[in-house]
Amino acid sequence: MNKYKYIILLLLVLLIPEIANAQSGMKFAELARRLEQYYDKELIQDVQNQLPQGSDYTIWGWDVGDFSGDGNPDVAMSVRVSAQKGRTMQVYLFVDLDGYLVKVGQYPFEFVEMPLEIGVVIRDNSCYVTEKRKQFDWMIIGYRFDNGSIINLDRFTTNRVGEFTHETYTNYITLQNREKFLYTRNGKTKQLTDYLTIPSYSRGRLVYKGFQNEPRSFNVDYVPRGAWDWKGEEDLSFKVSSAYDDEFLYMTINVKDDQVVTQKCDTCIHDKIDVWFDMNPVPENQSRAAIIRNEKVDFRTKAESGLFCISLNPGNFFDKKASVTVSSTDNLEAFQKIAATNIKVISDLTKDGYVIKFKVPFMLLGIQGNPVESGKITEYGCSIVVVDYDNEFRPEEVTEKSNSMFSAEYPGTYGSLLLIPDNMWYGNTENIYREDIIKALLEYGF
Repeated sequence: MNKYKYIILLLLVLLIPEIANAQSGMKFAELARRLEQYYDKELIQDVQNQLPQGSDYTIWGWDVGDFSGDGNPDVAMSVRVSAQKGRTMQVYLFVDLDGYLVKVGQYPFEFVEMPLEIGVVIRDNSCYVTEKRKQFDWMIIGYRFDNGSIINLDRFTTNRVGEFTHETYTNYITLQNREKFLYTRNGKTKQLTDYLTIPSYSRGRLVYKGFQNEPRSFNVDYVPRGAWDWKGEEDLSFKVSSAYDDEFLYMTINVKDDQVVTQKCDTCIHDKIDVWFDMNPVPENQSRAAIIRNEKVDFRTKAESGLFCISLNPGNFFDKKASVTVSSTDNLEAFQKIAATNIKVISDLTKDGYVIKFKVPFMLLGIQGNPVESGKITEYGCSIVVVDYDNEFRPEEVTEKSNSMFSAEYPGTYGSLLLIPDNMWYGNTENIYREDIIKALLEYGF
């Protein structure tokens, strides 16, 4: 996350002084002169033709770089339209397509005191837009253009909460999340949470390019046990996908394992998967790691109820079928015990490990029916823990791979399961050819 602090600093130190003396932005004629070192006049004219026509406007921030990955310079700018009321700025993103500079994105942002607070920086094949939301409160959103789509890459925020500086990072492509609380007075970390999110869409829904729904745990960041014996991605890693319907939550876990150890006897060690759920719902606009109220932070260091562990034994892929056991911090009600009998699990060997598919009734987890609400993403804690033995005669050499730095008794370390309604997505992507495609389909009678 130091990159994002650097971006904020870069905007403050380099971009703001460029036009701070005037405190009124620049006209397009001045910007055009500066763009001449990057583009021919025809391309600069392309930009002007796609900015507000018939309205007076000023440019308060701009940058040139490649955020489309084609090796050609693209341009981004923050624009203030004089006739527009309020404190809205428009951020324009232009990409070099087939010899033309084409507008691929236009996004409104709000400033607090002055338009300079909205800035743009192009770095690492990405365009970052920085917004000051209030004193000590900043947000950075990353964009990238890929094959006709402008994709929201990630989001970083930093703000003050009581004695802490609170930082969050969400990556919509890798599905990684990080959250940090630091003491503002000395910069020491009070708590760091790092995990992968599992987006779950309704069963059968198509997930389009630009949206990710299959997190991969393949590096040492999420090895809570046995990191010394872990030899890398080929030794042990996994990816997981999820879906839901009116009654069940579904998961598919693909494990890459160079040495699968199956159960030879009832007491023999064997590879398995534990799926942990924290069914204490995360309040809206809160975090998995802490509850923030009235500038006070209550860290989620324990949970006396609402935790479930579903242990999946893949069997031996021959005559011993996959099986499941359930444990919980709660005494299960009669309806939950009945629901537990409806858990289904299957497993199979793959060329580089094994795969487990299972479904669990929402009722077992203490929910009367599907909890998804229209217009609202429902979040619960969820950590996948793959237990791996490479040698059945050396049980001390065990590695656990998760989607978080997991500790069973500490709910703040769990990963995240997001149940996403049909009218929403996790992240954002827009295809610039969408209207043309729809028009063409209508012309052909679709």
